[in-house]
Amino acid sequence: MDEHSKAERILQLVHKLGVLRPKDLVPYGIQAEYLRRLCDRGQLQKLGRGSYVAANTRLSTDLILAIVARAIPNGVICLESALAFHGLAEFNPDEVSVAIERRAAKPRVEFPDIRIARLGGPAFTEGVEVHVLENVKVYIYCLEKTLADLFKFRNKIGPHIAVDALRSALTEHEVSMRRLWHYARLCRVERVMRPYVDALLPT
Repeated sequence: MDEHSKAERILQLVHKLGVLRPKDLVPYGIQAEYLRRLCDRGQLQKLGRGSYVAANTRLSTDLILAIVARAIPNGVICLESALAFHGLAEFNPDEVSVAIERRAAKPRVEFPDIRIARLGGPAFTEGVEVHVLENVKVYIYCLEKTLADLFKFRNKIGPHIAVDALRSALTEHEVSMRRLWHYARLCRVERVMRPYVDALLPT
């Protein structure tokens, strides 16, 4: 495969995958050096460590979440980042919250900054939705799981964030109370959440 063919294959891959990683080139025998060359030619742009997108790609919420998903394939978007995805908070493009399995190695991601939440067992694996953003499968906790997680991590992120999110969700969104209490029990925050839910729900 000559240099022109390699460049064409890389551009085809970035169009197909949305976010290209150097490992994506391995099956084609293409060295990562060609990514730098295409960046120099203005045909690709590099966003952080090992993430490449088409040169004309606009930096958006979907793209940032796709970059994180490619960099941390076993991670799940959580907490404030998941809340923003569900339309209940402003998305912070400079820091994305990602849940990883409790014993997993801490991922090395240059862009964006990553806030890690470690979860284990069903608290990690349940409540995951799959969304395709920029041609990338992105794992994001559903709204009810996100609300439970906000209370679980309330001492780290601030209890007011959890309470405000619950208030907004119950007044602005259709929340499944069955699922909410399931995840509240799973995250062991049912007792903490119940007074707020009782106060917010109409009698």
